[in-house]
Amino acid sequence: MKYFRKIKILLILFVVGLTIETCYEEKFRDDCNCPEGVNECSISSFSIDQVDEVSLSRHPIPESLECRKDFALVLRFYLESTFIAKCKPFNSLFLQSAYACSCYYPCSPKDSIISTRIFSDKDFGEAHPAGTDIAELFKIWTGESELISFEDFKFPYIARFACVLTETTIEEGEYEFTFVVNLSDERTLKQSLKVVFN
Repeated sequence: MKYFRKIKILLILFVVGLTIETCYEEKFRDDCNCPEGVNECSISSFSIDQVDEVSLSRHPIPESLECRKDFALVLRFYLESTFIAKCKPFNSLFLQSAYACSCYYPCSPKDSIISTRIFSDKDFGEAHPAGTDIAELFKIWTGESELISFEDFKFPYIARFACVLTETTIEEGEYEFTFVVNLSDERTLKQSLKVVFN
């Protein structure tokens, strides 16, 4: 009887030891041995706001850029991230530790911007009557020393940027701009904004 009791105690101690080992790996193990994974980012929506004078004074548009200094819009693209990765668990002799690992991967775009069209409810001269695409009159300023076109902007790696109007012969009054963004997954996002030119 004493012999079997000693074996029972040894088995209990062995199992407890394995449990401690597993918990120790769960708490302190940094190397998750993660396989290839990806953190996918998808465009969910965007918003448009006119830049106020205070914001423009803090982040003035360089005088060297050919654009209207009295007009700028801030476009914010909102992204959804989906983390896709697996972690190989640590295998103990009898017990298998199951724990969550944090495997970080750079953002990989799930979709991209195919085209951006901009429409106005009023004429922009004879070349751009109401209802026609005037995206060519807008340029994107990312805070750098140059402007880029919407054609060269495919994915919003930056969450905020301004687009400025290069057209200078605009009559006074209220205009409503409608931005239509076509994505590679065949989705279409739309936003409208009313702007008053004095």
